[in-house]
Amino acid sequence: MKNYLKTLNKKGKSIVSHYGNIGVDSGQLLIIDPCYLEMFMKKYSYEDICEHPQGNMVYPKGHEGIACKLESFGGDGYFPVYSMEKFEKYSPPYSKFIIDID
Repeated sequence: MKNYLKTLNKKGKSIVSHYGNIGVDSGQLLIIDPCYLEMFMKKYSYEDICEHPQGNMVYPKGHEGIACKLESFGGDGYFPVYSMEKFEKYSPPYSKFIIDID
């Protein structure tokens, strides 16, 4: 994975940074904005999250996007998370997050 990130960094003039690490015990991750966490926990229990298919989860009013569930991590582990930021002359900056499961 590190060689892949270096290649991306050289080709696209991206900045690749190690953001941190994430511990996984259930084989799944949940990406959510912390300001929605309390609302989310009123709608979903841990069992609901585990049974929900991978992908978007819905707000209490029914539209998608309160959280995104990722699965298929192969079980327990401690995974590095990288940020790839790209700044181009004629486009807005953006970031992508990469979770290294190798």
